[in-house]
This record gives sequence, C-alpha cells and structure tokens, in this order.
Amino acid sequence: MPRGAPANAAPSRRPTLNDVGRLAGVSAQTVSRFLTGASFVGVDTGARIQQAIDALGYRPNRLARSLQNGRADTVGVLTSAPLNYGAAQTLSGLSFAAHQGDITLVTAHLPDTNTHPAEATRTLERFLSMRVDGIVVSARVDGLESVLEKTVRHEVPVVVITGRPLPQTGSVGADSYAAGRMVMDHLLELGHHRIAFLSGPDDGAESQERERAYYESIAHAGAVLLPKLAGGAWTGDAGYAAGLRADFESFTAVFAADDELALGFSAAARERGYQSPQDFSLVGIDDMPEARYFSPPLTTARLDFVALGQHAFDVLQHAVRTGEQRPHVVVSPQLIVRDSTAPPPARSQ
Repeated sequence: MPRGAPANAAPSRRPTLNDVGRLAGVSAQTVSRFLTGASFVGVDTGARIQQAIDALGYRPNRLARSLQNGRADTVGVLTSAPLNYGAAQTLSGLSFAAHQGDITLVTAHLPDTNTHPAEATRTLERFLSMRVDGIVVSARVDGLESVLEKTVRHEVPVVVITGRPLPQTGSVGADSYAAGRMVMDHLLELGHHRIAFLSGPDDGAESQERERAYYESIAHAGAVLLPKLAGGAWTGDAGYAAGLRADFESFTAVFAADDELALGFSAAARERGYQSPQDFSLVGIDDMPEARYFSPPLTTARLDFVALGQHAFDVLQHAVRTGEQRPHVVVSPQLIVRDSTAPPPARSQ
C-alpha cells in the first residue's frame, strides 16, 4: 500500500477499453477492433494502442469478447493414459498452437488406457457445459464413434487424433503404416530375411498399422515370417519382458513398434549376452529424444508429434470458424539411420 494511503483504501480500478482509447487518442471501438482483428487498424494507430495497453496494464475481458463474437475461445482436450512420449509431445503441439491463437485449453486426462464409454461421455458433456468452441480427442475410447454421435458431434466441431479416419469427424494422424514400411525396407535392404516384430498394444490402431506394415513387407519380400514378440504396451518394461523370452537364434533383426519397446528389449538382450548390431539389428518408431543416446544409438522412423498436435488444433479452428470439415491430415515419417542396424551377422549367412 502506498505511504500515506488510508488503511481502508479501495483497490485501484482495472483499466477499461475507454481508458486505453483516451490514452491512445482513439475510440473504444477502434481499440476493440485492434484487439479482435475484426477489421484493419493502421500501423501507427495500432502502435499507439499497444503502447497505451502496456502503460495501463490493460487485460482484455475474455467473457465480454466471447459474448461479442459468439465464441468462448476455449477448446476441450480429452486424453487418456499412458501419457508416453508421443502423447505428451502431441499435447505440447496442441498447447503451443492454442497459445499462438490466444485460445485456452481445458484438458481432461483419464487414467485408464482404454476409456469406458460412460466415462468419456461424462467428460465430453462437462466440456459442453463449459461452452467450449470445439473438442480434440486424443484418447482410446471404446465405441468412440457412438459416444461422439450421442454427445458432441452435433453440438461443436470435433477432431480426433487417430491413424484411421473417422466418418463425419475431423481427424489427424501420424502415418504408422508408412513408418513401419520405412524401417522394414531399411532392414530388408541391409539383407535381413529373418525379422521379428515386437508389438505394442494389440487393440491400438498405431500398433496394428505398424504390424500390418511388417506382415506386408515380409510377404512382398518373400522373407521368413516369424512368430510375433508380444509386447502389449508402449513401455520399456514390456520390451524388456519380451527380450527375456525371445529366441535370439531365430532372427537377425527386430522391428520394435516404438522406441520405448526397443529400449527395454535392448537392455534384456545385453543381459543375455547379445548386442546390436553385432548379433541382431534393432529398429524402432518415434525418434524420441533419448533414441540417439541408446547403446547403440537407435535407428528409427521419426514421427513429428508436435506437428501432429498443431495440425489437430488448426483443423479444429478451421471447423470452428467456417463450419467446414477438412480431409484427414497425415503426418509423414522420416527414416533416421543410426548404429543399431547393420547387415546380418556372419553366423546367419
């Protein structure tokens, strides 16, 4: 409290549009147009308005703005466990794009890997009660299409982050199939014909697409089809358990459905006396930042999950502004070759 001010002095009044306009020498309507971008404001005028905003410490009234433009400038995001590398990076991309667009994200993270329809329904209806402008779903929900149809599809635009397009719903996804074919082509070009597949969750679309790429690559090349190494989850623990069970004499290379599985598998292999690429080649998918520091550094297919989140936000905002649904957006992979792959060992020749 300033020296000499009475003890019961009222807090200073928050500055208004009128205050900003008076200081900048323009009308409150011009200040409003500058803040909302509703129409052109000259460069010099805009500079004076921004200086007045900074000098007064003015903060726009988001509620008043939402009443004016009919939007809440808020987006709901539904996610579910596990919040692994890909999911976390996708959420980062969403958050960055929302920040750039001056949009607030309201995120609900559900604890179950497979979200029950009733739980998803409750969360989506809670979003509607907040008057969100749209919703991004980055969660595995049983019967998702039915849940969306019964709750939000006819209320607000929805975008689902998935490798498989959904009818009547905006969607974006990383091309897991292309990533799988990319790493398989790399192994086959090195001369491997006994390649094992280390799977992720059996009911996950991304894992299924990567597995489909494995089987089609094997069939196309006329290579040996080996029993699947069951991982069952996107975790290093799952890869480690699979590595403890694996018959290392049966294959010369392993295609792990993601980098975390590859990390766990590599650790188990070392414990059992096997090392890549001397004894077997190893590839993953994602290119998580730690992949370059694996021992040895991991060959993988890079998927830009931050871009995936940004695309999801852009597709949703387009639907909010225009009412139009864009076609399915795909994020393409990039092959990153490191030291974990080499031609088959001499023992396999």
